[in-house]
Amino acid sequence: MLPIPSAGRPAPGNGRPLGIHAKSAVRVYLEKSAAGTVSDPGLARRWRLQRGAAGFLADKGPKIDRYGEQVMAFKYRVAMCHRGTDGGPVTVKRSPDGTRATFLGVQTCGSVWHCPLCAPKVALKRRDELNLAMNRWMGDHGGRVAFLTSTIQHDEETFGAGKLVAERDAIAAAFSYFKGTRAVRELLKRCGHVGSVRALEPTFGEINGWHLHSHDLAFVAADALIFDRSGRLVLWLSPLGRLVKLWARELIKRGLAGLTGNETPAERRSKLRHLLTHCLTVQGGGKAADYVAKFGKEPEGDRGQWGIASEMTRAHLKNGASVERGVPQRCGHASPWALLNDAVDGDARSEALFREYAEAMQGRRQLFWSRGLKALLKIGEQSDEEIAARPDPKCSEHVIEITPGVWTLILACDARFELLRAAATEGREGVLLLLAELERRTPTHYGGFTQSRAVFMVPHRRAA
Repeated sequence: MLPIPSAGRPAPGNGRPLGIHAKSAVRVYLEKSAAGTVSDPGLARRWRLQRGAAGFLADKGPKIDRYGEQVMAFKYRVAMCHRGTDGGPVTVKRSPDGTRATFLGVQTCGSVWHCPLCAPKVALKRRDELNLAMNRWMGDHGGRVAFLTSTIQHDEETFGAGKLVAERDAIAAAFSYFKGTRAVRELLKRCGHVGSVRALEPTFGEINGWHLHSHDLAFVAADALIFDRSGRLVLWLSPLGRLVKLWARELIKRGLAGLTGNETPAERRSKLRHLLTHCLTVQGGGKAADYVAKFGKEPEGDRGQWGIASEMTRAHLKNGASVERGVPQRCGHASPWALLNDAVDGDARSEALFREYAEAMQGRRQLFWSRGLKALLKIGEQSDEEIAARPDPKCSEHVIEITPGVWTLILACDARFELLRAAATEGREGVLLLLAELERRTPTHYGGFTQSRAVFMVPHRRAA
């Protein structure tokens, strides 16, 4: 019999402070149906995806810690996200209205690329920052914001499976040189450009391979964009629209325009028209912040109902048949979250592709702000890890404390979301009933976890 969690409530002010790496709470939104019942299949799916990602990305390797000791460390922080603890019991709290619950004392990773739990929370905060920056630039400075989408020519032969790193490096080098050329610098200066925010977005399709494209919010002067009476952007009159030809020229020079040199004149003209149409698009800002910060919203896609970002744009979701129907989404056009969904459903190739993507994006920022832009628009600095570790202020009602032994049982039965749902809707009594049920279940997962502030570190046994 596992020990029953402590029934006592902590004295006010005695709770441990939440640090960057993990003493955090995960926000859980439970939508009420018309009948008053809790509807949460999308959130349940999200927790399943997180467990899948942690399993797929459980690679370890030797590392020297801050004490000079050699340890075996997880390469990807998602492996212990909402699993490891800070060394004490895990506390469960809920909101007084019974619509959400949270864990305190668990580790969070803050990974926008790998974690289906942290990515939506970070994306929501980043969207708010971008909207604030846009409002301040257009309101206080009288400027405009342009939404630029740029890409390179891609196909299965050049950037197919196994070549995402090559495409990532190719587009990074092209952007670096492009923005440093005299023609581009002079054009941006004439447009009153003070900075931009850039986001990378990868997708995959079996026909054309990996597709990396960049979304940029460019903060420019009001006369850099020209609109007609109906409010539509007139690209050929807008000074910023000249970037299209400059980017196309850069791609041609680098062999990234899809031109082989063996085309007939008619074929070459056709390819050039296609290049000028698609290599870089310029639009008015509008709700561009939603699109730039979209990565991480609704990672469960069509496998569950809308959750944390239900009020945001859903245009980025790709409607593909699931692997359960025999057609994984990679056969069409799949986002990384679509690959993870199919991998969790048993598609081995989607798992390999998700691992390739995870390695290519490891350690990279999702959003790149131009130097000085945040200071100009008075946007505070906050890391992804800090955002993910921020507790939910609405979860103020103490429910229960989970001892290490019981936490092992919960992990072994993959019942973290079940416990949050029971805590939110039924309180302490519901949690105790669930724990009694879990003791009768056959474990389906490994229940181990770390209990150290040196997160993701376990001792490495040296050879004798």
